[in-house]
Order: sequence, then structure tokens, then C-alpha cells
Amino acid sequence: MDMTEPLDSKSVEPLYVQLAGRLAARISEGELSPGSKLPTEAELMSAYGVSRITVRQAIQMLTRNGQVTAHRGKGTFVTRTGLHQDLGMLQGFQEALRSQGVEPETELLEFSASAGRIDSQIPPGLNFPVRLRRRYCLNGEPFAIVEAFLPEAAAALGEVRARQMAVYEIVEQYMGLRIGRADVGIRCGRPGDQVAKELGLRPSSNVLVMERTSFSGTGQACEHMRIYIVPESYTFKLSLPGPLEIARALRPTATAGR
Repeated sequence: MDMTEPLDSKSVEPLYVQLAGRLAARISEGELSPGSKLPTEAELMSAYGVSRITVRQAIQMLTRNGQVTAHRGKGTFVTRTGLHQDLGMLQGFQEALRSQGVEPETELLEFSASAGRIDSQIPPGLNFPVRLRRRYCLNGEPFAIVEAFLPEAAAALGEVRARQMAVYEIVEQYMGLRIGRADVGIRCGRPGDQVAKELGLRPSSNVLVMERTSFSGTGQACEHMRIYIVPESYTFKLSLPGPLEIARALRPTATAGR
């Protein structure tokens, strides 16, 4: 069946349900891919010969089913499969997105040669005065704020190149440090007023906070990163080898009569 042929006005199935079914079929068959924008209301009205209210009811139905997401002033988009990062491999945040076929919109919010010196949340013992802050968006909607802290030598990079390079690219390509390992921690936390505003969230909202410190092969600390992520947008994954080890703290029950 042609997915854009007029709907059946004589069917017992409402027109908006028929239209929602046609659009859902286009999504499932890949004609409308994850992240792509749906045709406008006017285009759908013309293509299927229906009223504006029918189009809106169909889109509301797809939205309730989680198949599309509406962004005010931008349009309606096919819902992406959940973004994720595999913690079992050493990978930069931007690299993890690109490996899923996602090219995020990025905005450099700050490149400072000294802001890291007054950041109270940097772990003790790390001398990373350079601070880089970047916002990540998909379809115009912010989903992550990255705060990276780098050694003093990174200050000469300049704002123009900092806008173009991912953090691990700065460390390895510009600074010439080969990353050998990274310590990563993930927690739930409040974003604070500034980050909440940059993500379009209430300060009382919860976000995922990923903290990472990377080290060279010789054990030298190379960078520290703090990432605030809208929790509905991201999943962290980790595969663990077996076999299962039963907790050794378990003790046998005392025998009767003791």
C-alpha cells in the first residue's frame, strides 16, 4: 500500500488512527529515521487529504506511544533510540555519541585559562587551571553540559581550536599525552543554578553526574571531566564477566543445640 494515499473516510477506524498507523509504518520501515523531522501539519494535510485537527490527533497518539517528540518552535521528531555509553571501554563522551551515528550540536560556553583554580569540586591534588565548558544538544534540545579541566599547557590552545576539538583530542593530539586509563564515577545529583539554566531544567531537578579523571601510561593525570546529563536521555552500560561469586560474607546458620 502507498503510505501517502488518501485515508479511507468510510472505514470504522477514525481518520486520525489511520494516519497515526501510516506514520508509524513509515517509522518502523526506516523511511522516517530516528531523529528525523516529521512533515509539517500542512504537508500531512495535503498528502493524506485530512484536516488539521486530524493531523494533530494523530501526532498526539504517536507522542503518547513514545514514537515522536514535539519541540516547541522546531517541529516534531522521530524519537531516537536511547543514547548510551559503554563503561567497559575507554572512550570520550563525544566519541561515544559518534559511534552511535549521532553528531550532536555543540556550543562552547567557556574556555578559561584560570577558572579551574577556583573550582572547589576538582579532586584534591589535581593542578588543572584550564576550564572548558561545552553544551551538547540534539534537535536544538540540550541534554548534557561538559566541564573539562586541563593542565596549564592547554591554555595556549585558544578558544577557536577548543571549539573544534573534543577533550581527548586536545589531550592526545595537541598536548601529546597518551591516555592509558581513566577512573570514572557516576552519581545522581542536583545541577546547580547555572547548569540547570543551561539545560533548561529546574534547579531542583536531578541529573546524572559523571566524573572522570584520565591518566597517561606512566600514571600522570591528564584531565578531569565533569558531565551533567539529563537522565531521560542517556544510559551507561557495563558487561561483567562471570562466573557469579557468592558473597563470602554469608555465614552458615548455627547448628541446633548450640
